[in-house]
Amino acid sequence: MATRRQAPESVRVESGRFQTHVVASRASAGRAAMVLWISLVALAAVRAVCAFTHSMWGWGFDLLRFVPSGLGWTLWGLAALPLLPWVGRRLTPVMEALGRMFDRSQALVYSLSAAGAAALVWVFPDRLRLVGDFLLRFGTAERALKPSALFPQALPLDVLLHYGFLRLLDGAVHMDVNTSARLLGSLEAALLAVLSIAFARALGHRGSFGVAAAAIVFWGGYLGLFTGYGKAIAEVSLLTVAVAVFGLRLIREGRGLLPLSLCVAAGFLLHRSTLGLVPALVVSWVFALRASDSPVRPSKPATWAAVGIPLIALAIMLPRILGTFATMDSVHFTPPEVVRRGGILSAMFAGARPADLLSMVGLLSPLALALPLGLIALGRWGVHAREGTLLAALVLPWLAMLLLIHPPQGMFRDWDDFAAAAVALSLMTAWLLALAARGARGWSWLCLPAALAAMAPTVQWLAHNADLPRGLERVEAYLSEPPPRSEEERAKTWDFLGIRYAQLDRWDRSAHAMEQAAALAPSPRVLLQWALAEQTRGNDLGAQQVYRRLVVLTPDDWRAWYGLAFVSWRATDPAECRRAANEMLRLKPGDPQALAILEQLDQADSIRVTPGP
Repeated sequence: MATRRQAPESVRVESGRFQTHVVASRASAGRAAMVLWISLVALAAVRAVCAFTHSMWGWGFDLLRFVPSGLGWTLWGLAALPLLPWVGRRLTPVMEALGRMFDRSQALVYSLSAAGAAALVWVFPDRLRLVGDFLLRFGTAERALKPSALFPQALPLDVLLHYGFLRLLDGAVHMDVNTSARLLGSLEAALLAVLSIAFARALGHRGSFGVAAAAIVFWGGYLGLFTGYGKAIAEVSLLTVAVAVFGLRLIREGRGLLPLSLCVAAGFLLHRSTLGLVPALVVSWVFALRASDSPVRPSKPATWAAVGIPLIALAIMLPRILGTFATMDSVHFTPPEVVRRGGILSAMFAGARPADLLSMVGLLSPLALALPLGLIALGRWGVHAREGTLLAALVLPWLAMLLLIHPPQGMFRDWDDFAAAAVALSLMTAWLLALAARGARGWSWLCLPAALAAMAPTVQWLAHNADLPRGLERVEAYLSEPPPRSEEERAKTWDFLGIRYAQLDRWDRSAHAMEQAAALAPSPRVLLQWALAEQTRGNDLGAQQVYRRLVVLTPDDWRAWYGLAFVSWRATDPAECRRAANEMLRLKPGDPQALAILEQLDQADSIRVTPGP
């Protein structure tokens, strides 16, 4: 007698108010969980190995080299040991207890998580200030310079938050810019914690699965944006999570249409990159309108109002955004290195760029490198889930930017350009891991090691940026160790070091760094900074040589001639001092400083020629 083939046991996943469907067998969930576990083990091993290399090929995985060994290895061990199944299973009750608290007291969980997040970034201020435009943005707000002159591409909400707010606190309560920027960052880190929990709840995850999902979203290298950095990409990262939260609520429960629209509209006023949120917005609208018995209906005025808000904001800001794309963003897509390599596509994976992409993702979204293989193992589960479709619509635009953007200062320094992409990857990784661990029999223990695997490198990253000596050591290692970097990137990085060392009154190091920068890109500003460093450390002859180069390059720069006159006087070179003072008068007739220098020179000459008694 023929035997009936038994169908594989399936898992039902609630998709919200409007639809529930069978999406996969437990076998596929188990395969995905297995792949994720193996990937987490591999990532832990890579981070340990990179601690002993003398190369910067894996700069996103080598934080153990550049943090105090006690802190670094303790965190690594805390994340690695629970990956051993027998250890992870024994620690499952800890995660289950956290899960019960996660379910029982929402107000307590939100408040404690927000307070903890704010305290975390406050304890670890960014003292290195390497990332992106940190020095430019900080100096603009601190000195009350004009943002429109220094970063004209900044949109209104960006300027309001990172200039107007800081200047307001300075004028009202005399709070210095560093403190006010960190205060804003702490508030936003607290909001990130709240949104991370809301994301897990919007997916319908409870207990340890909800805790793991929230932890994976929160713990990422992008937390470094909330430690004093004054640029809109921090808020763009928050908006990315918020769009996921309200989009999920909309497609699962039919609520959240207005908050979703407001988030996207705010993005258009904040930063041009938020055009990448539009596909997720459209997908959310489509799912909500197609759902049966949905409160979101075209006939309702509230629906039209919610749809109109982002469209109006986009219509207002689109000309300015497109103008910035046309005039200023070529530096992000076609810098000189890309042109030399034959264009964007040819340069996409050329040289060290593949390794840099892996490092950047591993640094900013610690578990995201496990995502591709996990999705393959999951099979049709992710394809049929509306939540997965929404998250894919959120990830893909950022992923395209991740591949196409070539930051002029290099990924090592301009990692902020990819923060929103990393947030989107963390969202999808959290969805995948919680779903697989929940659906696979015997894999619920994976929640705790996954949460710790996201936390450990992120805390190391925050501690590293707060440790100025080790931070500077890592930057110099990046310049001196393989792989070799382009001249443009090395010049900009040496320039950063020269400025940062000058701010720290380490003038010998500043002069050396600016000399290296000038050898690669001798711009007037770099030469002036180098001359000032030489002058301040007492090397007048060296400063004189640099000033001579500078006046040849910019013969109409009064400051350069003044500097040459000053150091020539100190170096007892009256002829050069007189020449420089005369050039000062050429540029500013009747200049009192030039006249005073010439008078002193005349007095010195008269003393030298006066005969003795």
